[in-house]
Amino acid sequence: MSHRGTLLRGACIGLGTVAALAACRTPVEQLPVTPIQRPVEAPCCEGAPDGLHLEYLGVGGWLIRHGESALLTAPFFSNPGMLDVALGRIETDTALVDTFLPPVEDVSAILVGHGHYDHLLDVPYIARVRAPSARVYGSLSTIHTLTGDPELDPGRLVSVEDQAGDAGAAGEWIEVEGGSIRFMALRSEHAPHYMELNLFAGHHVEPLEGLPDRASGWLEGQTLAFLIDLLGPDGEPVYRIHYQDAAAEPPAGFPPRLPDRKGVDLMIVCVPGAEQVNGYPEAIVGHLAPRRVILGHWEDFFRPRTEGLRLSPGTDIDAFIRRVEGALPEGGEWIMPLPGLISTGPVRTCESC
Repeated sequence: MSHRGTLLRGACIGLGTVAALAACRTPVEQLPVTPIQRPVEAPCCEGAPDGLHLEYLGVGGWLIRHGESALLTAPFFSNPGMLDVALGRIETDTALVDTFLPPVEDVSAILVGHGHYDHLLDVPYIARVRAPSARVYGSLSTIHTLTGDPELDPGRLVSVEDQAGDAGAAGEWIEVEGGSIRFMALRSEHAPHYMELNLFAGHHVEPLEGLPDRASGWLEGQTLAFLIDLLGPDGEPVYRIHYQDAAAEPPAGFPPRLPDRKGVDLMIVCVPGAEQVNGYPEAIVGHLAPRRVILGHWEDFFRPRTEGLRLSPGTDIDAFIRRVEGALPEGGEWIMPLPGLISTGPVRTCESC
């Protein structure tokens, strides 16, 4: 049984926006993307981590490796069209997943920020076939959704909703296999899609008996952000990443003040939806003051990647970048990567390292 809230009303209203949104797609040639590999720098200090592999997979998907640990944030490649999302049936395009997903057999954790189809639809196949040892971490509703795949071992599905922190209280750290990465879930929110309406909101309150075949069945659940720490040989954090896969009204998604007092080195922010809420991303960027902000989820996920990249419909990328730039600390920078680009490092920034 599922609680669908304003789902049906939202879907009907959303249909009326399809034509308008489809007309607002900027091709990648006109976007301020970073067309080359970029290093991710670390501070000059003893114990700065070597061997970080950070790869943008597209939409909310990232591949992070450090030391003996590897994790994914929910990748998505199938990209059904707007009409299929609004009216038809959707399913994983396994050929597209296999074409664009790099080798991930070593991944032991898949982090899911929320349960909408563009974050979760491809996860069952990836977890079963491409990352067969990975556990999937998300909200209870997300876990109830994934339980609908009869071939996916329920013992690999982990709800972190009760262990999540927020701006006022720390959550539980979970160490990734290999001991070089850990993460903490943070309670967050999802910006409305249009005119204060959040499509496909609600929770699956019981395990499903089958995976949804319509976009409306992939319910949001509790949206989560994540702190992701790269750990040094002593188990202490040497590099900290804040990851958010949905724009949110502040202070949703803010981390608490932690005993180690370590700041955030790198933020991954979500471009779509910022115009629907106040203060995103500038409030959280200004609060955390990272050296780098990476813009994610910026491309049109209603369009097959094989047909070329375009900006997510209805997105004012120039306004978003101005908001980021206005909140960055002195010397900070933003990067808007193409899917498939890899940042390696972090590299040390002075010879004495």
